[in-house]
Amino acid sequence: HSERLTVKRRVPVTDLLRLDATALALIAHDVATVADADMDAPTPCAGWTVADLIGHMNERHEAVIASILGPIDDQADNPRDDFARTSARWVVAMEQAGDVVNLPQRGPLATDTVLSVHFVDMLVHRWDLSRALSRPCPVPERLTDSALPIARSITAPGSALNGPDGVYRPRVEPGGPLPALDTIAALLGRDPRWNAADGRR
Repeated sequence: HSERLTVKRRVPVTDLLRLDATALALIAHDVATVADADMDAPTPCAGWTVADLIGHMNERHEAVIASILGPIDDQADNPRDDFARTSARWVVAMEQAGDVVNLPQRGPLATDTVLSVHFVDMLVHRWDLSRALSRPCPVPERLTDSALPIARSITAPGSALNGPDGVYRPRVEPGGPLPALDTIAALLGRDPRWNAADGRR
């Protein structure tokens, strides 16, 4: 049986494809514009540099894509170039996935769940990158409006993505009102007040 997450406001798969592709396009643009000198900058992901973050996304993307489109043999010399190609392959893979994606190490998962989680992850990894490089991170309100209930669901107590075998750190209590994207980052275990100076101490 494919695993599903309960999201209070379920988004149709066609809408999720559009939302996910939009979030991916936003971060792909930001990755492409990272300077060589910034690849070693620390990020809000403890112990990870910008290069580590991009490499992580490339690796996780290709593992899922390979289960749908098959593996790709050649890799670019630069992870930023790999990310551009992988982003395009991801969109094609999700459009061809059908109802279920067989995830490496996790097994079958409903495609709408994969898209929901990936959509939120891309918004938050873009937040990671923006904080690491002290860049602004504007996000259309329609994206954060859709992402917030998903982020609350996938990080809620009892979620399959939480706990000892989960993929997220515990939620960070914001301690006061925050912009929507900062709230989503806090739900996924980021310190919403982290900045580049914190990582370089």
